[in-house]
Amino acid sequence: MFFKEKIVMELDDRYFTINDLQKAVVTQLKNEGKACQVIDLFTLLIDNKKYSIQQRNLNMSGVPVQQVILTQIEN
Repeated sequence: MFFKEKIVMELDDRYFTINDLQKAVVTQLKNEGKACQVIDLFTLLIDNKKYSIQQRNLNMSGVPVQQVILTQIEN
């Protein structure tokens, strides 16, 4: 079976533009010791694997939470 690897993150701050969100994700991943670079607005290269960026907003007990989902892209 083939499974796409996913990374799910919740950042401390909320971001309203994809550019700001992307910068925050890259900073967080680099702080975790991962090699990360931007390919385009919705694609990152993390440890030599391509990932697409998606985000969703959740309501956890009345508190808004912004979740980032990085899904591996098949080459």
